[in-house]
Amino acid sequence: MLFALFVLPVSCAEDDDAVEQTEKKAAKSMPAIPALLAEARYLTRKKPNLKAQYYGFLRSASWCVPCQFFVPKLLNEYRKMKSFKMELILLGQEDEAVVKNYMKEHDYNIPGVMPAELGTVPGLSYNGLGFPSLCIVDAEGNFIASNGGANMMKWKDILKEHKKQLQKEKREARKNSAKGE
Repeated sequence: MLFALFVLPVSCAEDDDAVEQTEKKAAKSMPAIPALLAEARYLTRKKPNLKAQYYGFLRSASWCVPCQFFVPKLLNEYRKMKSFKMELILLGQEDEAVVKNYMKEHDYNIPGVMPAELGTVPGLSYNGLGFPSLCIVDAEGNFIASNGGANMMKWKDILKEHKKQLQKEKREARKNSAKGE
């Protein structure tokens, strides 16, 4: 009996590793975000920048009172910060006509798309988040961060930190290649 207790966790860990490797292979075989966005049909005339470094997918709904408070603040900040090379895109969460009207009423001058138009977006995660919420991925579809409500306003800090981390990793890789590792 004691033997089974020691064997079971090892086999589960091996299964977890296999599942993780399968998920990584599937994510790599998916098209990058610009390719998904290029094929989508938009709810607005505004189309996304397909050369952006980051994509922020915003969930907002016409019935959501916090959305009506936080999203205009987010859009105002976003319009001021084009240097971050992030494209903000509204993911429609209601009937298409309602989303179009909602975006027009509130002057959401960003691309809007229904989620079905994109299919499965790699890295997109809203786990545990309600409305409004923002998920940021890079152009390859790698998850960067997701936040809801007032925390959505932290997107600039998140991207600054992400860029610092990428620079650090590049420095370390150069240092390791110089050492011959």
